[in-house]
Amino acid sequence: METNLAEELRIEAIDTIEDRLANLQDAIRRFSEGSLSSKDALIAIRLEAHSLKSVAASFDMKALKALCHRFEDYFFNVNEISKDNITDIQFYADRMAECLDAFVQKKDIDISGMVRSLPNKAGFDVKDISVSEIEVMLVMEPGTATKIVTRELLECGYRMVNVGSTMDAFQLIPTMKPDAVIVSRVMPELSGVDLACALKAMPSTRHIPVALIATDNEKLKDLPKEVPVLRKGIRFADDVAEVFVKLGIL
Repeated sequence: METNLAEELRIEAIDTIEDRLANLQDAIRRFSEGSLSSKDALIAIRLEAHSLKSVAASFDMKALKALCHRFEDYFFNVNEISKDNITDIQFYADRMAECLDAFVQKKDIDISGMVRSLPNKAGFDVKDISVSEIEVMLVMEPGTATKIVTRELLECGYRMVNVGSTMDAFQLIPTMKPDAVIVSRVMPELSGVDLACALKAMPSTRHIPVALIATDNEKLKDLPKEVPVLRKGIRFADDVAEVFVKLGIL
């Protein structure tokens, strides 16, 4: 009986995701045809992305959950969609369909490889920057300071993903396998120091370089010795580059 119920819920989740992906494709089509405004298209697409992530999280669809997070993050600094974004959005939609197919077929998928193939976040004018293959996860609460740090890292040529919660980062890092994690000391739930300690303690993540953003030396006594401290300011980008060299990333 329990097995039948679990299978029914699984089928219902698959149907829900298929419907959401169809809605996403419809929003892409209507915007491309001009029957949906830029702002309304953004609202519709963000709604579908959030719904997809919720369903994926409920059924432990790790690949789709990671992909949906990256899709939401793609719009981190976007207020309305342009036609230049459509190719990227379609690419995300196609990869989501592949994640669903892998879940239906019960096949493994290279999640880290897939997320690294995704378009970098939109909304920042850094067109003259050569983007490297270095994937950096920035764990900071949403806000002006986070946008400033994100821009500075993008201008350094790194591929960026933002995570606004240490608990979310704790779940996503083993799946996404970024090349480096930069976390703010002051965070709700787990602090940045807590997250750094956890990542350095787990066999699956201890090899991932971690750096901490802190404004002073208070409450850093428990920080692992191999975790460097970054200070926000005019030298932040240079300090990141120096730290990455020391960590063996560059």
